[in-house]
Amino acid sequence: MNNNMKQGSILVTVLIIIAACTTLVLFIHEKTMTAFGSVITLQNDYQGAIYAMTAVEALEMAFQYDEENYDSEQDVWAQIPTIPLDNGFMTVYIKPLNAKVPLAGLVSNDEKLRERTETAVSQLLSELNLTEPDIEELKTWVGSSDPTGERFDENSAPYSAKSSQLQTLAELAFIESFKNEYKKLTPYVSIAGDNNKINLNLASAEVIKSYVPELEPYVEDIISTREAEPLKNVSALYEIMGAAMQDEYSKILPYIDVKSSLFYIKLELNIGDENLYYHLLVQRNGSSVTPVKYIEGNNIDYF
Repeated sequence: MNNNMKQGSILVTVLIIIAACTTLVLFIHEKTMTAFGSVITLQNDYQGAIYAMTAVEALEMAFQYDEENYDSEQDVWAQIPTIPLDNGFMTVYIKPLNAKVPLAGLVSNDEKLRERTETAVSQLLSELNLTEPDIEELKTWVGSSDPTGERFDENSAPYSAKSSQLQTLAELAFIESFKNEYKKLTPYVSIAGDNNKINLNLASAEVIKSYVPELEPYVEDIISTREAEPLKNVSALYEIMGAAMQDEYSKILPYIDVKSSLFYIKLELNIGDENLYYHLLVQRNGSSVTPVKYIEGNNIDYF
């Protein structure tokens, strides 16, 4: 069986598992609605939790068949289509956290990492034309600069800075200069990453250029190469950059990877006229998957 047929078989199996659980959930939903019409909110929460755990189980099964030492958009977990329901649909979005700039670097004890992360965020703000958000306020909030202990807008009541790593990206809304614009930044940043590295097979051009500016002259070549065939290891950069790689490789090695272990799963559940959103952060260790965080929230990126 060739690789495409193998991946297709795995994907079909994953979809069968999801469909089977979907049928069970819908049966529970109908029975619950009939017997407990007054507790629809509780029922929806229960339903969403079942879907979330089903997504984790399907992802774990996909990982069991993933024998490669790299992750890319060609993997089974990245190809799950919209799942039709009797009265709506479910969409599963799966994104490795190291596809984005890890904001955890802002509070790192490593001075070089702090500087790299701060430079990356500043560049992203500039490229996105986000003139209002202030990187200094973000640094103060997470504690990478001396906290003032005061709210950032002088006309509001004071509150203490967080002074620790972000738990969700929604916390950016608490920063006065970010609260109106932070949703534009979230597609490019994450609360954490895999050892502060980004996955070259999955990171966007904007993320690569901002976090690893040494690769900026080669970003287009990196993306065109991975579209044809994923980078199987970071040393594949030698073929893209040639002799120029010698001086830069050891410098950027602590910040690049082609494998991922932290994954963000976002479920969009449409039932009738209602849209529900569930967010999971899961850790992969070999073929096993462990849920780290679970949030019933809004249509934003939480991790």
